[in-house]
Amino acid sequence: MVEHALDWVGGQWKNSEVEGVSWEASPARLWGGPEIGGVLQQAMDALDLGLLVLAPTGRIVYYNRTYARLRGLAPGALLGHPVEALDRRRRVRELLRTGSLPPERGIPDERRIHQETIVPLWEGGRLRGVVVVVSPLQTRVESNGEETRRRALGSGSHDSAWPARYTFADIIGHSPALVQARELARQAAQGGSSVLVVGESGTGKELFAHAIHAASPRHRRPFVPVDCSAIPRELLESELFGYAPGAFTGASREGKAGKFELANGGTIFLDEIGEMPLEMQAKLLRVLQERQLIRVGGVSPQSVTCSVIAATNRDLETLVAQGRFRRDLLYRLDVIRLEVPALRERPEDIPLLVGHYWDHKSRELGRVAQLSAEALRVLEGYTWPGNVRELVNVVERLLVGSTKPVIEPTDLPAPIQTEGAGRLRRFPLFHLGTVVAEAERRTLERALRQAQGNRNKAAQLVGLSRASFYRKLKAYGLLQGDREMFALRAPL
Repeated sequence: MVEHALDWVGGQWKNSEVEGVSWEASPARLWGGPEIGGVLQQAMDALDLGLLVLAPTGRIVYYNRTYARLRGLAPGALLGHPVEALDRRRRVRELLRTGSLPPERGIPDERRIHQETIVPLWEGGRLRGVVVVVSPLQTRVESNGEETRRRALGSGSHDSAWPARYTFADIIGHSPALVQARELARQAAQGGSSVLVVGESGTGKELFAHAIHAASPRHRRPFVPVDCSAIPRELLESELFGYAPGAFTGASREGKAGKFELANGGTIFLDEIGEMPLEMQAKLLRVLQERQLIRVGGVSPQSVTCSVIAATNRDLETLVAQGRFRRDLLYRLDVIRLEVPALRERPEDIPLLVGHYWDHKSRELGRVAQLSAEALRVLEGYTWPGNVRELVNVVERLLVGSTKPVIEPTDLPAPIQTEGAGRLRRFPLFHLGTVVAEAERRTLERALRQAQGNRNKAAQLVGLSRASFYRKLKAYGLLQGDREMFALRAPL
């Protein structure tokens, strides 16, 4: 499929009546040719590989949906822009300038995110453009289709029945609030301190918990989730700590290990911790302090060592004030507090999330439909009280109920039409905080490029102290752990 797509790109380029700069004036011209173009474009959008097409002067002519998802871009947003708007792309720019592809500098596999192949398009000895093919390392198909996924999530897991199912690559968005949360989660993954994940229902708290475990030194060990609100209070103790043989009527003769024992050496995720009964909180606190437990009906303590991630959509400080949550347990859990932003606080991520889940659900359901730009704008204007969970529900509902190839605003659920369109009329999508943050991020990136990754020089260029500059790099996810990484960075 990729070979056919590349052949077709070359054919369109060759048959174009317009040379060079005129392509840049209308990048979409490449895909506006014969009807077969639309068919192949849909096929390329369905690929698991990302495709980026550049004109000879380095302007972005086309990229498919997968490339947009892998790079965190809005579909079509960078068409016609110079490739520098994407990143430095040293090898591509060198190829366009000299006609020769420089050797790839060595980047350790653990630092790679994507695998990239650069394909020059030649005609009559003249370079007519470049196609870049990108595949994600963690989902790349190999002889064993799950091999890479297991490597990303921790091959050789201690208990394959309890793996982490998501990584940081599954957390979609580039808004400052989400970038900051993701960076703090990465830091938390490298230590063993307790993490308290707070946020509204549907924001993706469990997704962060999985990703923290998958990026931690314990990633080969079990990740055991427990929904504290779904287990009856009379069974919660035995579920968490297990029970001894014959502990109660109907108990197994062999006894049963609890979730803490199953998570030994790994991570236990206590979801909806705010719903835990007060009497159980005291027993949980003792296990966390002593790192020992006694099964229900048992007499001998057992040592357990596991990291603890708790999550809640409740205000635990308020529950403490009301006497419904133990203050000492809060102190034990709240070592690192990770606040997951609500979707209405990061509206710039809505197009990325819609595109990501639209592709995913289209493949899952076998349904093909497109969302019009006007419908997407209405979705951006909606406040999403159910957050990402509601967005996924709406995407699936639209795909299942679609009877036409393009979904328009009138096809959206009535509450979304009313609120989304109304907000667009009152508040056009010029989010001042987003605009300022994006300008600041780009300024930091330009300073780092000009300083060749030297943070001291870059800080001087933007007039900040090193400490302030470092904090902003961390907030925008620009830290690479190596001062040379930014200078060498490519979408690999």
